[in-house]
Amino acid sequence: MTTTATETEHPSFPLAFAVLIWLGQCVSLLGSGLTSFALGVWMYETTGGVTRFALVMLSATLPAILLGPVAGALVDRWNRRWVLILSDSVAGLMSLALATLLFSGHLQPWHAYVTTAVVSAASAFQQPAFGVLVSTVIPPQHLGRANGMVQLGLAASQLIAPMASASLMATIHLQGILVIDAVTFVLGTLPLLLLRIPKRFLTTPAQEERPSLGESVRAGARYLGTSPGLLVLIALLATSNFFVGVVEVLVTPLVLSLSNVSALAALTTAGGVGLLGGSLAMSAWGSPKRMVYGILAVQFTSGVLFILVGCVTSIPLLTGIAFCFFFSIPLVNGASQTLLQRKVPLELRGRVFAFTGTLTGAMLPLAYTLSGPLADRVFEPALRPGGALAALVGGFIGEGAGRGIALMFILAGLLMMLVTVLAALSRPLRGLDGPDAPTASDVAGSP
Repeated sequence: MTTTATETEHPSFPLAFAVLIWLGQCVSLLGSGLTSFALGVWMYETTGGVTRFALVMLSATLPAILLGPVAGALVDRWNRRWVLILSDSVAGLMSLALATLLFSGHLQPWHAYVTTAVVSAASAFQQPAFGVLVSTVIPPQHLGRANGMVQLGLAASQLIAPMASASLMATIHLQGILVIDAVTFVLGTLPLLLLRIPKRFLTTPAQEERPSLGESVRAGARYLGTSPGLLVLIALLATSNFFVGVVEVLVTPLVLSLSNVSALAALTTAGGVGLLGGSLAMSAWGSPKRMVYGILAVQFTSGVLFILVGCVTSIPLLTGIAFCFFFSIPLVNGASQTLLQRKVPLELRGRVFAFTGTLTGAMLPLAYTLSGPLADRVFEPALRPGGALAALVGGFIGEGAGRGIALMFILAGLLMMLVTVLAALSRPLRGLDGPDAPTASDVAGSP
């Protein structure tokens, strides 16, 4: 069957519908960002301890990581419209439950752990379902721009939500923010409920004999095991995510060792603007034709930026580096997501997307766990005057507070560049720029 015949028998999904679904998910993301920031502030102010605040962060990440492979297998079986609706509904109900407990004066820290964990579990289903839906409703040639718009929604949430949440905490407090969050989840589900979406975009054609859930999970793992190019790509993304986690932990003490909170705020703002700018660029121009080479080039450049962070002490220069680094994140995320959507067969996408999310997501807690102790117990003491490494590298990057962290950035940059070079040598990875997997219309239109 020719492309023309396929397009005639299976017309593309209306662009206006896709935009409405995207807007609904952006609104939902904004509400989640408001609650995440406000709940963290409430937890810290209520308990006065960092450990309980860290437990909230752990509750927000661990369930999604653990449930990922099973959730992906179920997404490949179920109607993706209802997976998204139910995931958003569960998250909205958790916000309402927290608001009710807060209004009644019964909210306790453990309530936040439980509800955050439930929302995290729901996100294990929501994220692969949305990724698969995007890959089926958007023509392959526009997937890069579509994923840029997804990154734009994430960037806007990360940039706007903390500022808006801080302002709202002073006026309507946590309970008001929780109600707003619940309303945003309702708004996020409305396009999915009201729009007429053809079934071929929502479900994967069923096999004559459906395997067990365990076999479905293993089938996803076997597919990745026989796809070395995808494995190298996922390993590269996981490494990148680890280093993003390192930045999140170390950038605050590094900047404060050089200047003050105002400088940290300026650098954070520059990073947020870079994230937004990179998302806009991805939305406007899409992915490069040679996506693998684009990803490798950006990753290598990020390694260079890490080294510069360790070498300079000028706040304006660090602010510019922060903009460039965060500008690159949507480019890598958008291009890699486009590659996965175009290369993985439709019937396996939920599982592969979930496996990818699990492996890359696990890198953030690992980075959080390792970075702090390494900085406090190894690198910072080593770069104090008279420390173990002061004579070796102190003359180059300096000695004293923050210089051990600077050395960690340099080493992280060198490691990132090394990993990128090794990935570039992988012929299977470079081969991902070849032919695409079948689209939803191709599957529906095949005899």
